[in-house]
Amino acid sequence: MLDDDRKFIRVTADDIELAKPLRWTLYDGNRQIIKEKGGIFGTQADIEAALVIGGYRLPDEASGEVGNAILRPERAVETARAAAKTGSRVLSIAFENSKIRIGDTLVLQSAPDQPRFPVRLIGYLRNRSVIVTPPEINGEVVMVRDGQSFVGRFFSGQNAFAFSTSVSKQTSVPYPHIHLAYPRELKVQEVRKSPRVDVSLIAAIEFEGKGGQTAGKLINLSPTGAGFRAKQACGAPGDKFLLKFKLTINGLDTVVNVRSEVCSVREMSEELTMPFLHGVRFVEVEESIQFALSAFVYGSLLGEN
Repeated sequence: MLDDDRKFIRVTADDIELAKPLRWTLYDGNRQIIKEKGGIFGTQADIEAALVIGGYRLPDEASGEVGNAILRPERAVETARAAAKTGSRVLSIAFENSKIRIGDTLVLQSAPDQPRFPVRLIGYLRNRSVIVTPPEINGEVVMVRDGQSFVGRFFSGQNAFAFSTSVSKQTSVPYPHIHLAYPRELKVQEVRKSPRVDVSLIAAIEFEGKGGQTAGKLINLSPTGAGFRAKQACGAPGDKFLLKFKLTINGLDTVVNVRSEVCSVREMSEELTMPFLHGVRFVEVEESIQFALSAFVYGSLLGEN
């Protein structure tokens, strides 16, 4: 572990020459060595993979470079504990390495007790600004002040991202949009497996082929499946049915109808009201439903829902 007083400089793909020795040792966000000075990256993919988990170097004191502090040991302990609770690990990466796409949704929140505003990414210029649509309430644009601080969050694939920023400029010319300060880094929660969050949601199970439906209670949820309890067994492994439930995402209710396949059924005698525990996986999921599931799960992991 490096000394606490050491400062670091962010490294980008442009700073690393393919198939040429590194001019400095490359570190990750926890100050662990990724590759020693003189090491060589053989492919561009290797470079990009290394930068996803870090991308820092020590400044050249002879040239007068000044570095920025990155994740300190005490912060590393905190993030490791948080990651252990969700079966994931928290990393730091550059905004441009997040693979965020134009049109993707970000959520801005000025404080934990303040409203969460979903906005859409219009574009960004590295190290200058991130351009988003303005926050709205009931279709009306919310005015923000220059310098106002926000925490931004979004998800992509199996990663949930968070970053600190502030308003550089809000303007209506030629259309309403906001320039946010370019994030120094993103905190990314990289989930090794499909994340699962505990829930307590009423669900309806509609049987295929034989008609009829019954009620159940979702006890956990992931983007790819769920666990729920019911008064009776809702099929055997391999059977399929339609699972219906409601999610609240960023204050908005979304009704989810998803075809599901039974993976396991177990009777829990100590559960008197709903003794049958089911594990299901989602099949043939529509894109809009997949988005809603991922938004809810990753939002819950980030404390949004």
